[in-house]
Amino acid sequence: MHDVDLLPLNPQLNYSYPGKGIVRHVSSPEYHPKYNYSKFVGGILILTMSDYKLVNGMSNKYWGWGLEDDEFYLRLKDANLLSSLQRPVNLTTNRSNTFRHIHDPKLRKRDFKKYGNQKEMTRKRDHTSGLDSVKYRIVGRNLLSFRKQSVVSVLNIELKCDLKWTDYCKS
Repeated sequence: MHDVDLLPLNPQLNYSYPGKGIVRHVSSPEYHPKYNYSKFVGGILILTMSDYKLVNGMSNKYWGWGLEDDEFYLRLKDANLLSSLQRPVNLTTNRSNTFRHIHDPKLRKRDFKKYGNQKEMTRKRDHTSGLDSVKYRIVGRNLLSFRKQSVVSVLNIELKCDLKWTDYCKS
């Protein structure tokens, strides 16, 4: 999983496939330009599809306002996957030059507003929604090749807003 507004700048970052039971947090708190707390697993996180299914994906209750990563941390904890959490160490860069964060609050005002009970939901484990209940439609598929070594499928997804969980998602 990769935040679209977080650009890696250091070629030492490890994007390799971690294998079953291992969670690789590429944008660790030590190097993330904005978030620096031990339970942070946002930004760039790599895990197997089987481990993603094991934790039932991500909550569907976070719509355009962030903090879904903190809830995902609780899912990893419940599945005992935090003991295998790998983070980069000994990079030649630091928090100011490992990544470029391009999330502009002036352009994305909705991302910083709080609606309804969002504040109460913060950092609480969601046991009712996830991969098994998300509604979506695939609207496009593209293949990207990197250095002629690997091909990646990119899916363009239209998520369906579920008003019973997130009545603010139409805002």
